[in-house]
Amino acid sequence: MHPAVADVLEPAASAPKDPGSPALPPEPPRRALRWALIGGLVLFILVGGGVGAAYAYDQNTDGRFLPGVRVADADVEGQRPAEVIANIDARFRAEGTKQIPVTVAGAKAKASPSLEELGLRADTAAVVARAEADERSMGMAKRVRHRLLGKPVNRSYDVRLRLDAGRATTIMTKLAKDVDKKAEDARIDTTTGLVTIVPSVPGQALDQKIGETKLMELAERLANGEVAGTDPSVAAGVEVPVQTLQPKVSTFADVILIRTNENRLYHYQNGALARTYSVATGTAQYPTPKGRFQITLKRFRPTWVNPDPGGWGASLPASIPPGPGNPLGTRALNLNSPGIRIHGTSNIASLGTAASHGCIRMSIAESEALFEQVEQGTPVIIIPGPPAAKPPPAPAAPISTFNPGAPIDLEAG
Repeated sequence: MHPAVADVLEPAASAPKDPGSPALPPEPPRRALRWALIGGLVLFILVGGGVGAAYAYDQNTDGRFLPGVRVADADVEGQRPAEVIANIDARFRAEGTKQIPVTVAGAKAKASPSLEELGLRADTAAVVARAEADERSMGMAKRVRHRLLGKPVNRSYDVRLRLDAGRATTIMTKLAKDVDKKAEDARIDTTTGLVTIVPSVPGQALDQKIGETKLMELAERLANGEVAGTDPSVAAGVEVPVQTLQPKVSTFADVILIRTNENRLYHYQNGALARTYSVATGTAQYPTPKGRFQITLKRFRPTWVNPDPGGWGASLPASIPPGPGNPLGTRALNLNSPGIRIHGTSNIASLGTAASHGCIRMSIAESEALFEQVEQGTPVIIIPGPPAAKPPPAPAAPISTFNPGAPIDLEAG
C-alpha cells in the first residue's frame, strides 16, 4: 500500500474518555471507513493541494503496467515494457524447436523444418507498445486511482506468432531439386543411317504451391497453440503432391528420310518403315541441302516459279502454270529450306541419280501417293547415307509414265 494511504489508515492514539461526556454514535464498520478514507485521500490528492503529489506518484510509477493487464496470457502488473518483451520472447523461442515432417508423394525426398527455420517471430514489441499507449490515454487521475486502489483494468493483449512464407518457399525449392525431372520429347535418331524413334519420357514436378500452403497452415496452427506438438496431424506432417509432366512430342506419325548417296526416300509411319521410293537429288553443282527440315506447305497442282531468273533460269519463263508441261508435276511439298521441294517429275530416267537443282524428284504417281499420306509439319531428314546399295525391303508404288515429253530440268531447286 502506498505510504500516504498507510498514514491515513493508521489509527491515531485515543484520548481517555470523560465518563461524564455524552455517548457517541456507534463506530462505522472498519472496511467502510477504510474505503472512505482512501477515496477521500484520492480526492484530496487530485482535487486539493495534493495534485503535485499525485503527479509525482504517477511519474514515479510511469512505465510499469497497471493491475489487470495481461500480455500473451501473462499477468504483467508492475513490469516494465522491456521486461515484458524479454520474458514473452524467451517463452516463444522454445516454440521454435518444434519440427514438422515434410514428405513427397511417391519419392524419397523429405525435410523436417523447425518453426525457427520457418522464420518464427512474435509481434511482442508492437503489442506491448499498444498496451503502453492505452495506459497513457487513460489520463493521470485514472492511473493513480487504479494503482492506489489496486483496481484491475481488465485488459488483455494477444501476441500472435508469425512465420515467413518465403522460408517455406525456400524449403520447397530445395526439395524440388531432388524431385523435379523434365519431360523428354520423343526424338528421331538417324545415327544408324535409318530412322529410329526414341520414345518420349514423362517428367515430374513438385507441386510447390500446394506444399507451401500446407506447410504454412500447419506451422501457424502449431506456433499459436491451436494444435499440440504431440497431435497426430503434426506427427503425420505434410505430404507434398507431385505433378506428372507430359512431353510435348510423344510420337511421330510420319517421318521422311532422304539418303542422297543412294537417291532414295524412306517413308516411316509411327516409327516403322512403310515404303521406299527411288528419287533424284541435286547435282554436285546444286546439291540437295543436308539437315533436318519439315514440310511447310502442301501444293496441289502447283505453279512453277522461276527460282533463279538471273542465273541458271535466265532463259526460262517467269512461271509455268499447272498442266502437263509443269516441271513440278501435279504435287509439291515445300520444305523450310529456300526453293527446296519434294515434287513429281515426268523425267523418269533421272530417278535414282543426282540430276536436280537441289529438289527431290519423284515419279508423278509416287508423289501423289506420298502427298496424301503426309501432313504439313512432317519432319524431313536429309543425310548423305551410305553409298548406293540394296535398300531395306518395303513395298514400292508403281512408277508413272505421265507426260514423258515434259521439261526435265526446270525444278524449283
